[in-house]
Amino acid sequence: MPQNFIMSESVPTFESSQNTSPNMNERPVLLKVLCILSWVGSGIQIIVSTLYSLFINEAVKQEMYNLLPKQEMVDMYKDIFNLMDKTSIWYLILYLGNVAFVYMMWNFKKIGFYAYSLIQVLILLVPYSVNPFDFNQLLISSLFPIIFIILYGMNLKHMKD
Repeated sequence: MPQNFIMSESVPTFESSQNTSPNMNERPVLLKVLCILSWVGSGIQIIVSTLYSLFINEAVKQEMYNLLPKQEMVDMYKDIFNLMDKTSIWYLILYLGNVAFVYMMWNFKKIGFYAYSLIQVLILLVPYSVNPFDFNQLLISSLFPIIFIILYGMNLKHMKD
């Protein structure tokens, strides 16, 4: 039985210089994934809002109504178009802000998190500027924003004031 047991230098230990803490400017994987997903989602919404605003006019809507087989579907599409007519510019503005605030979090700025959270709440409330308030719809719509806010919040310790 050896009296002086010495660990090999090739075996990492907690005291080893090999286990240095990660670079403070290194982005955590969760933050990278969240930011990329947020940018993709925001980008899609920006494209949809822009294309709708540029190309959907009354003539296009009328052509679409003519293609629909039942009046029920026509009424449903009229409601959808009414909602999009009144909200697409708001979505465009809010999602452009969303891109900017996610970029701030990408750069470790806490203010980006708080502004992102506010934007998410505003995005959830936009449809109710046109439609009557529906708590069940709000609850369903808020699922992903709540998850993202919680996950971004888990990264606040990496962000600076």
